[in-house]
Amino acid sequence: MMGPIEAAFPSEAWFAELVARATADGDAMARLGIADLRFAAEIVDGDGRTDLFGILLDGYDIESLGRVDEARFDPEVVLTGPVEAWREMVASIESRGGADDFHTLNSLSIAGFPFTVRSPDPMGNDKFYRFMGTLQAIFDSAGQVPARAPVPVPAGHPPGGGTGG
Repeated sequence: MMGPIEAAFPSEAWFAELVARATADGDAMARLGIADLRFAAEIVDGDGRTDLFGILLDGYDIESLGRVDEARFDPEVVLTGPVEAWREMVASIESRGGADDFHTLNSLSIAGFPFTVRSPDPMGNDKFYRFMGTLQAIFDSAGQVPARAPVPVPAGHPPGGGTGG
């Protein structure tokens, strides 16, 4: 059973929940291997205004940085596209539990439309495609059931509500 992220897309809360879902299954992320990338998703609205959201991949760690200033974050690669294309990709992932062939980061960027990949140097562009599997797994997490932290058991109360005796 899938559950869409409750926060509106695009927002800091949406990207934070996306990364929380992706990192909830550490074994799945570990199978993808280590990654080293400062990635930014740039969402362009109909008026040309942009929102830039940073995701940091550092070894096995993944961190959502929320809205970032491009100059200060200094992303190695930026994936930019219109908000409508981003929303269509997210809706497809949420409805299917993962991207279909027409809504992967690769299929939406390979021809430079509707997404474009930009990087200050060839290495950033290379790293985008090198770590594509990890990035896609992160975005595919939008179609997974949200991870819920276990409810903490108060001190002196055994798990399961028993008396401990």
